[in-house]
Amino acid sequence: MGANYPIKIVTACGLGTGTALYLKMVIEDILKKAGVESNVETADSSIAPTLEVDIIVTALDLAEGFRERSKAKVIVAVENYGDKNEISKKLLEAIKKIKGEF
Repeated sequence: MGANYPIKIVTACGLGTGTALYLKMVIEDILKKAGVESNVETADSSIAPTLEVDIIVTALDLAEGFRERSKAKVIVAVENYGDKNEISKKLLEAIKKIKGEF
């Protein structure tokens, strides 16, 4: 699943450090294995929705607020940060949606 351009992804949590950094590392590993070129950054919950990116990956509680005001094409809401299968499935589905590969 190679992209025509690097997919821009922001991982977001309240302060943009702990959880966001963990998600960034998990996502980079998932996308490397899938052969998807990406640019993954972290941000706090106040900055993330203002960024023009393809995908924001965040917690369920933050996702709802982001959907109302985000510039991102897709918001991926993660229920369980420890479930790499959940993150992978939701992330790869979001990338397919962006690329029009439903």
